[in-house]
Amino acid sequence: MNRQRELLVGAVIIIAVVVTVVGTLWLQGTNFGRLPVVVEVLLESAGQLSEGNVVTYRGVRIGRVDGITVEPGGGAVRVTMHLEPDVTLPVDAAVVLGPESLFGGWQAEIVSRASFERFPFFDLASDAQSTPRLLAGYALPEISRLTASAEQISQNLADNLSNAIANIEAITQEVHTLVREQSVVATRITASTDSALAEVELAARTARRSFEEIESVVTDAQLDSILSNLSVASVGLRTVANELSDPDGGLSATLGRADSAFIRVDRIAAGLEAGEGSLGRLLTDTAFALRAENVLMQLDLLLQDVRENPRRYVRLSIF
Repeated sequence: MNRQRELLVGAVIIIAVVVTVVGTLWLQGTNFGRLPVVVEVLLESAGQLSEGNVVTYRGVRIGRVDGITVEPGGGAVRVTMHLEPDVTLPVDAAVVLGPESLFGGWQAEIVSRASFERFPFFDLASDAQSTPRLLAGYALPEISRLTASAEQISQNLADNLSNAIANIEAITQEVHTLVREQSVVATRITASTDSALAEVELAARTARRSFEEIESVVTDAQLDSILSNLSVASVGLRTVANELSDPDGGLSATLGRADSAFIRVDRIAAGLEAGEGSLGRLLTDTAFALRAENVLMQLDLLLQDVRENPRRYVRLSIF
């Protein structure tokens, strides 16, 4: 009885071991009775891929990773994969290494290079490209590398932003300086314009005053006396000319009177040019003419005031 029980227990253990081994081999993708196809992949880095990770094609498991080695010289990593023999790979097949899931291990996925043109797959040599069992691969960046790259990008962005702010501040300062300089130039131009306008206004006042003085001289009563004297001289000259043309008159007496008249006219002209007398000063001294005009104006005001206020100047007292 005990012997039968021992045989039953042994048989159960043997069956369990066989089932375990067969299940493990089946889970690992072992092809019973068929040899797997060996495919090798060259890439720059294997990432977090390890031996035993699955190999997929179009999302279907078709093999497993059998070995990972570094090429002599350290220029590349060679990944050996065992695939099912009845799987037909695309003509431009390549391998992408990446996470199998968000929290799981990595996998090797066979893809078409035309679908991932932007991926920098490993550049195979010309002689290696003719080998159908050698594929080019590319490993996706790890999370740590992405974090480091993001940190580097943020640092570069911060530096660029700081430089941009500094450049904007410098440009603002230059614009402020330019505006201040232009304001100073505009102020100077305005001051120069005001000075020029003041000079023009002064010249206009001087010209107007000169015209008023000329008008006062022209309208002054002394001009009538000048014209009267010139008329008398002209009459004398005409008389002399008539006497000279008279055949009965004495030529010597006529010439004597003419010489006397010319001498008198010459003396008058010389006196006028020298500024002698009132007429001479009137012709040569503008200030004198102005003062004379001022005196006449004051005299006119005085006479007007005497007419309006006679008691201020004349006082009669009987007692």
